[in-house]
Amino acid sequence: MRKLLVTTLVLTAALAAANDPPTIDHVPALCTVADKPISLCAAISDDGNVAVARVYFRREGEDYYSFVPMTFTGVSYCGTLPAPREKAKTIEYYVNAVDDSYQPQRTSTFRLPVKPEGVCEFPPVVDAAKAGAIKVYATNRKQGKKLDDAFAVSGVTFVPLP
Repeated sequence: MRKLLVTTLVLTAALAAANDPPTIDHVPALCTVADKPISLCAAISDDGNVAVARVYFRREGEDYYSFVPMTFTGVSYCGTLPAPREKAKTIEYYVNAVDDSYQPQRTSTFRLPVKPEGVCEFPPVVDAAKAGAIKVYATNRKQGKKLDDAFAVSGVTFVPLP
């Protein structure tokens, strides 16, 4: 009987661990440069598979977030945000991931100040090819049919909700 109890406890613990949400390790950027797209990356792992990874973002103080998908680069997941205009002043963002068992996880919300060129000492680096093909998704119908005017629309496709 005792052996059965120990086996049951071990199996229960293994099943519980197999249902853990993804783990997200992200070092927030300290600032970004106006009129330059932003690449944000995070190491995301899971006991199963990561099904979805996204960066949700908005101009500070706005009601709704938009998101960009993150793609696996072989080391981490990265998403490219559209270039903020200087009037954005600060961007709020967080990283969200969902595993193949539908377990969600997200980071805290981070503040990303938008600075003029030369003032931001370590801006996020962007792949030029990705900067020319950014797809941004709305999260609420009230966002309308275009991206917030605090972000440049060059090279950006905005996908509103139907």
